[in-house]
Amino acid sequence: MKVLTKISEIKDLISDRNPEIFSLPLEFSEKVDIDPSYSYTIQNEFQVEGKATFENKESVIKVSPSQNGRSGFSWNGIRYDLDSQNCIKGNHNIQLGEVKVIEHPLAWMLAFGVYADFTLSESSFPTFDFCDRVYMDPSKGNLKRLEKRKKISVSSPFALVWEKGYCVLEPAAQESEGLLIDHQVEYPGTTVGKSRIVTELTAENFSYFGDARTTAFRNKKDAENFYQIGLAGGLKDYPFTLENVLLLDEDKIYNIRGKFKDPRSDYNYEFICHELIDIISWLRFVEEKYEGKFFGKMTTFLFDHHKQIDIAQFSCDPEELEKYGIRIGN
Repeated sequence: MKVLTKISEIKDLISDRNPEIFSLPLEFSEKVDIDPSYSYTIQNEFQVEGKATFENKESVIKVSPSQNGRSGFSWNGIRYDLDSQNCIKGNHNIQLGEVKVIEHPLAWMLAFGVYADFTLSESSFPTFDFCDRVYMDPSKGNLKRLEKRKKISVSSPFALVWEKGYCVLEPAAQESEGLLIDHQVEYPGTTVGKSRIVTELTAENFSYFGDARTTAFRNKKDAENFYQIGLAGGLKDYPFTLENVLLLDEDKIYNIRGKFKDPRSDYNYEFICHELIDIISWLRFVEEKYEGKFFGKMTTFLFDHHKQIDIAQFSCDPEELEKYGIRIGN
């Protein structure tokens, strides 16, 4: 991992990004009853159920009001504060202590400014048919407003660069109302290809796209095989179905959901929308560390969960930031 702070180096890093840019259709929005200037917690505890991703067992997740103003994740009697130093690089997910696949609830918490406690009956979160809809629906009319959130941002631009992929953080533009995302992916074929999306994260647009499914991109032979398995009811040792995973290959989406189709272009946004869910989740660590709402621009490419842990730990370490002349705060 390399850190860049010179503007010229960062400009060179992102100079070959795709000039063709997608933006979320205006229809991708739902009204929400929250004020983004404030933080919230759960008023009345609720439960969600599903099959734990790694254990493939029926699991119950209890979502409760936050304790002492901090979010936490508990399993087997042990509670882990939402602190990036507790993260473990497990099997392609963001793992906090022994609790796995926390990236989806983190994205909901970031988009809505929610502090909450999660208690799991198994160590991994389920891969739900409608992703974060399981949290958004029970929290409607069930959020308690807390204090006003201070604005936090990065003092100057920096980039973390890995052997493949990077993430750039920049201070917010004056007119910004929060997080501006510039995300690019690169896959073989035409289904996804070298897609780039630029959008601002709001509770309103997250309310629409927050149910985009976990994605499974496979070569044609493997995708066809997975599709037949899905038609037969899914895998026996892993909770994969055609309802909870978006399956696609180089030139075909096998299980399209119409709500993500742009009526003007016929482009289906579900893949790129789930990418947004995955890549924003690490910023919740930053908000909890510095006790505020993050304002700024994030530019990403090949930005997987292990890289997200890297940048979360780097960004939440003021002493490490100071070595590079960077500060995060208000």
